[in-house]
Amino acid sequence: MSRFQKTIICSLLLLTIYPFSLLSAAELSPPSLSESKARTEARPAAKEQLDGHRKEISVFALSRDGLYALTGDEDENNFLWDVKSGKKIREIGKPDPVRIWVVAAAFSPDSSILAWARYRKHTPVLWDVKSGKKLGILLSRENGHKAEVVSLAFSGDGRYLASGDMQGAIVVWNIKERSVVRSYKAHSGEVNRIVFIPGGNEFASAGMDGAVYLWSVDKDGALATLLPPSDDIVTSLTVSSNGSALYAASDNLTVKGWNVALRSLRSTISFKDRLINNIALSPNGNLMAVIEEDESVLLWNLREGKPAWNNHLMDSALTAGFSPDGASLFTSGGDNWVREWDVSSGRLLRKFGGVVE
Repeated sequence: MSRFQKTIICSLLLLTIYPFSLLSAAELSPPSLSESKARTEARPAAKEQLDGHRKEISVFALSRDGLYALTGDEDENNFLWDVKSGKKIREIGKPDPVRIWVVAAAFSPDSSILAWARYRKHTPVLWDVKSGKKLGILLSRENGHKAEVVSLAFSGDGRYLASGDMQGAIVVWNIKERSVVRSYKAHSGEVNRIVFIPGGNEFASAGMDGAVYLWSVDKDGALATLLPPSDDIVTSLTVSSNGSALYAASDNLTVKGWNVALRSLRSTISFKDRLINNIALSPNGNLMAVIEEDESVLLWNLREGKPAWNNHLMDSALTAGFSPDGASLFTSGGDNWVREWDVSSGRLLRKFGGVVE
C-alpha cells in the first residue's frame, strides 16, 4: 500500500472518530427520569405541534355531554377533538377531496351526529361522529334554503334540526326522514342565532334585523316577538338548562333576559362601552359568560348582579360554552386556541386546538 493510500485511510478514520471525542460523558449517558419528563413537558411532541389550527378559530361547537368539540378556521381546516385529552380525533369532511369552510356547526343531544353548514352552500350536512362518515345532506328544492346556511340548532330530543340562512329563512328538518317540517320567512336579514328551548319544541331566533322571535315546530308563524326589529344587531342568544330564561346580547351594549313561559322581559344588563361577541349560561343558570370585544372574558354573577371575574386576552374571543358540570368554561376565537377556564377562580387551566410554533 502506498503512503498516499495510507494517508487517505488514516484521515477517514479520524473524521469518523473525532466527533464522538467531543461529546462529554454527560452527553453520552442517558438522561435521568426527571430530565426526560421535564423535556417532554416543555417541548410538545412533533405530532402535537403539527396537528391543529394555525389561523384564528372561527367556528366552535361543544357537545352537550362535553366529550367532543368541533373547531374550524377560514383556511378550511375543521377538526373534531376529544375534549378530555385535548387530542385531535380526526379532520371532518375527509376523505372527500374537496376542502370545506365550515361556518356553523351543532352536535345532536346524544353527540352521535354533527351537523355543519358550509360557506356559500344551501344544504346542511349530517356527519356520524363515531365513524367519521357523511350521513347525507338536508335538501328540499321546494321548501329548503335558497341562500347560504349560517346557523344551526338541534331540538332537545334530537328529532329536529333548525337551520337559518343569509336571507332570513328558517327551515326545520326531521332528522330521521331528512324532510322539511316547517319553513319560515323569519327575519329581514341574516339569521345569526337559533336556540331550542329545553323541554319542548319551541325555539328562539335572532337576526341582523335586531329582532328576537319565539317559534314552535308544531305551528306556522311566530309565537311571540320578544324583541322587535331595530338597528341594534343581536349578536348572541343563550337559554337556561331548564328552559325558563332566555338571554340576548345586542350591539347596543346590553343583555336582555326574558321569562320564556310568560314571554315577558325580566332584566336588562348594561355593559357600558363593551361590545359583546357571545354569551353563555352556566348549567345552574346563575352565571353568564360574556365574551367582550375589548379582548376580555367576563363571568357575570346573575344573582349578585356583578362580575365574578374578568380575564384579559391578547385578542377578542368569539364563542363560549360551559362543561356539563359547570366547572369549566371553554372559549375560542381571536387566535388558534381553545381555552379552558376554571369557573370558580377564573384561572386558565389549559389550551388546545392550535399549533405550537
